[in-house]
Amino acid sequence: MLRPSGTAPLLVGLLGFGIGVALAYWGGMLEVDVAASFPEDPDRPSYPLLVVLLGALVGVAGPLVGIGWYLRRRVPMAHRPHRTQALWVGLAWGTAAYFLGGVLNGFAGMLIGGGIAPGFVEEFLKLLLPVVLLLSSRTYRSPQLGAWLVFVSAAWLALLEGIAYMIEAVDPVLNGGPVPSDEAFDTSMSVVVRVVAEASHPLITVGAAIVIWLAAARLSVLKTVGIGLLAYLGAALIHGLNDAVIGGPVRAWSIPLSIALLAVYVVAIFIFWFRPQLLRLQAHDAAVTEASAHPAARTGTENGL
Repeated sequence: MLRPSGTAPLLVGLLGFGIGVALAYWGGMLEVDVAASFPEDPDRPSYPLLVVLLGALVGVAGPLVGIGWYLRRRVPMAHRPHRTQALWVGLAWGTAAYFLGGVLNGFAGMLIGGGIAPGFVEEFLKLLLPVVLLLSSRTYRSPQLGAWLVFVSAAWLALLEGIAYMIEAVDPVLNGGPVPSDEAFDTSMSVVVRVVAEASHPLITVGAAIVIWLAAARLSVLKTVGIGLLAYLGAALIHGLNDAVIGGPVRAWSIPLSIALLAVYVVAIFIFWFRPQLLRLQAHDAAVTEASAHPAARTGTENGL
């Protein structure tokens, strides 16, 4: 019996998640031990931070790899040109978008509102260069290549963001700050939050990208621009739901509830946003393949024969 195509990616994601949380818990225990051994030292040994960061790296990367694997299974890239180029461009742009986002989020927070601003900034940045390439290069007009480029950019930004959040959480302890007695639990829960939250980055942005690229392949420029703006606004609002609600007042009120809602949020994004657009991309890919395999039949149909 054949397994569903998403089974192996799901297992990879869950395995990375589990190992990452376990490493973060161990790192938290090491933090407590180091603080007890160096109670007055403002520059405590940093090896607990390395363990926690390794946990964040494995934990965040596992689900991102699983999503990428699922995407590649649904939209095979093996015989498509420029996929390696798109990988490197995506990594470079994801890095640039991460640092630009750090600068622009503060300004946007003053204009839009602190909680929802990152959604508008980060979704804009993740789509910016790919859309510029869509408009300026015939190579990147392929919806399949566009989806892959956007996935790489969004996933890499998510990985950098997850690690940065964990450094921010652990750094005060290593600089001589007080260590809570439940620090091991806190660090592991911080990784849980980062793993789930960062998985939403590629799901949100790739869904919007597929809408934009399919519109560009089928519709006029004016209609494509309108649909593109709606797709961007939809992605920004979905992103903002986490930052402004789940990660804001809900988390301040109840951390366990916010984690549960965050998990529901990511699953809902996958089911109702990412997967439907991926199915549309598959249908488009099948139609293009069928048309290229039977050009004579296509021409005859167009001529009414």
